[in-house]
Amino acid sequence: MKTIVQQADKFIKNKSLLISISQVIGSQLLIRVMGLIIGFMLIRILSKNDYALYTVLITVQGMLIPLSNSSTFIGFKKIGGQVWNNNRDLSQLIKTTDTISNYIIGTAFFFVGAYATFILIEQDILLNHIIWFLLCILLIVIPEVKSTFLKNALLFQKEISTVQKTDIISQIPRFLLLACLFAIMKENITINIILLITIFSTWLSYIFIQNKTKILRNAKPKINLNYKQTIIKYIKLNWHNSVFYTFKGQISIFLIGVFGTTDSIADIGALTRFTLIFMMVKSLIDNIFTPAFGRCQIKKDLKEMFKNAISLIGFISLIILLLVYLFPNQILWVLGPKYQNLSYELFLVFLTGSLNLLLGTVYAINLTKGWIKYTPTYEIPIDVITLLIGIIVFDVSNLTGVLYLALLSSSTNLILHLFNSRFGLNHSESD
Repeated sequence: MKTIVQQADKFIKNKSLLISISQVIGSQLLIRVMGLIIGFMLIRILSKNDYALYTVLITVQGMLIPLSNSSTFIGFKKIGGQVWNNNRDLSQLIKTTDTISNYIIGTAFFFVGAYATFILIEQDILLNHIIWFLLCILLIVIPEVKSTFLKNALLFQKEISTVQKTDIISQIPRFLLLACLFAIMKENITINIILLITIFSTWLSYIFIQNKTKILRNAKPKINLNYKQTIIKYIKLNWHNSVFYTFKGQISIFLIGVFGTTDSIADIGALTRFTLIFMMVKSLIDNIFTPAFGRCQIKKDLKEMFKNAISLIGFISLIILLLVYLFPNQILWVLGPKYQNLSYELFLVFLTGSLNLLLGTVYAINLTKGWIKYTPTYEIPIDVITLLIGIIVFDVSNLTGVLYLALLSSSTNLILHLFNSRFGLNHSESD
């Protein structure tokens, strides 16, 4: 008990940490509340058919972003944790990563575009509409991917407020424009309008963070061949896992899109809107914890930080799950009458979201240090076996079966990444 009190007292006296946490919580609360309101407005505005289409498009966006930066990100974070306090080196890292990411984005769009076209054709969407939708998604993904590297460079330098302002700017115009249109022309809001507003907001945010990182770009950085070699090494080492992980992460939409109904796509899209709640916690991890973890080079401190992060995630998840279990009808009321019969599915979504929050935290920690010991060898075989077992055991033509499969898949992934963390922590160099 004495140790806990001492740690709490130390935490309270750390004013810079408290300020950082309050900045992240305040801005992320604003962002997530706006995101939830936008999502719930769209759920109520759009028919189930239109919302199913919107869900597929958001899924495509959610595949392109990690495919475009995940493997690149491993090398970026590893190097960034070493050169974060040197503007010249950090600017070279940004320049090198940005150049490589252009090729990665193009390659990812080719394959994801083919996948999306197949799913959309299954939903009877015309080819010319599909081309337009994919172009819109690409215009959203490009600035988001490039902003990610700039934001993480700023986070390494503890410029947390700038990163939070960037995120707010990406959401406020979208929120205000959609809210105005919702009030003025509720029945006439289309998916095209929603996509154009999102494109505008994303590019506005990207321009803002470019201006805030002028000090790095004004240094006229050159591509650093050593950095390039390190980044490419991690891409070669992990690209197949990134591809598989990304497509596997969207397996729910794929299975329902092929074997299920349009209503089921709309249902899962509506229910997963609630998982934005977990994103506020994940933002604390990404904006404060993982950059600090990356800077830390002391083995004992790394183990303590890792244990604290896991404990915090577990406690928060337990509270959220208890509330969902006790008040499902009140939560579903937000979605409207079209989704009132999904109490059990709602709990499964939150359970999977809690598990994914823990998985995402462990994964982010591993990326920061380049701890991927077992991932290149075992991730795909384990995932394939898990998916095959899940498809055999569960009825993936309905929403409940797909959610069971997602829960099983997240569980096996968590175990694998925990082994990566265990290996990394045990083999870290002590100060």
